[in-house]
Amino acid sequence: MSAILKFIRENHILALIEQTIAKKKSRLSLNAFEITEIPELLYTCLEVEHLYLHKNKITNVPVQIMQLVNLTTLTLDYNNISSLPAEIGNLKNLVNLNISYNPLEELIPEIGELENLEAFWCNRIGLREIPKEIGKLEKLDTFGARGNELKTIPEEMTKLARLRWLTLENNHIESLPSGLERLEVLVHCNLRNNRLKEFPKDLLKCTELMYLQLNNNQISSLPEDFDTSHLTGLEMIDLRLNPICELAHPEHPLVRYQEELPASPSALAELSAQASASSRHGAQALALNATALRLPAVPAPRPHQQDPRIIEIDLDASSVESSEDWENSVNSSELDVQYQSDEERAENEIAQFFQAVGMVLPELSRYASTAS
Repeated sequence: MSAILKFIRENHILALIEQTIAKKKSRLSLNAFEITEIPELLYTCLEVEHLYLHKNKITNVPVQIMQLVNLTTLTLDYNNISSLPAEIGNLKNLVNLNISYNPLEELIPEIGELENLEAFWCNRIGLREIPKEIGKLEKLDTFGARGNELKTIPEEMTKLARLRWLTLENNHIESLPSGLERLEVLVHCNLRNNRLKEFPKDLLKCTELMYLQLNNNQISSLPEDFDTSHLTGLEMIDLRLNPICELAHPEHPLVRYQEELPASPSALAELSAQASASSRHGAQALALNATALRLPAVPAPRPHQQDPRIIEIDLDASSVESSEDWENSVNSSELDVQYQSDEERAENEIAQFFQAVGMVLPELSRYASTAS
């Protein structure tokens, strides 16, 4: 980075922080500024509730960040952070936390002290184990730990009675704990691309279940008492790319064994009946999820219209290969825009302008020296 560009960027960051302090703003966005160290001035922004620091080059989260006791949203994803301070558990008001895409490799037990946490993303952090303290997050609604190195999940996770959106795809999970039926309000469960050998039948007792993704595992059979008639909101169980697909298996209108769903008249009729019965349930679940994640509610797509959820929600780079799994995790940038007033949007445009100017300054300088 040129000295001029670095000077402009650093001073612009300080100006944004000073403005936040002066106007007692509740929101501060410092994402994508190539920040390597969090400015000390930021720790005096005591009114800030929503702090966005994603897509920078931060390597260390100082203990001083715990002075921001009013924080409800904190995004630190896409940085170079290798550890979190134990004091993070003091952020008792935190509702949304994203630490994805950092070389953390572990979650500290103090995560369990975030008693108001509702949405937590830790995708692709090299995680080998979920600490049992996760069970203390009684208000947790959304948990995403995609693309890690997990082989099991702790039994304590079955205590998360409010959990509705669970994504653990692209891990090495071989078995699941007993007691999954205690996740009574689970709506979406994504366990694709793991090493499960048995169908998790306890999940069929979660009466709110809409989507269960088990594709690309090692499942060879369904349980003998397989029954989904009580799951009035069920949309699909995905079993593609499992050994069961190559063996004799019972057909079911909502179980997907291949690229296309069963197309026989009777299967389609049953599918249509179940879909119509669950459509209102599904819409309500989506609206509730949008509220929990502080996102705008997503309208139901019209027939033959691309599902807007794929475009507006699933923008995480790691989801490109699985765009249909829009429930995986919401990108920080989606959270980032929800609290912007017209004034803040204008300020953001000014910030982008200064960044653009900074980017072209080296070229302008080279041109000026050539012209002279």
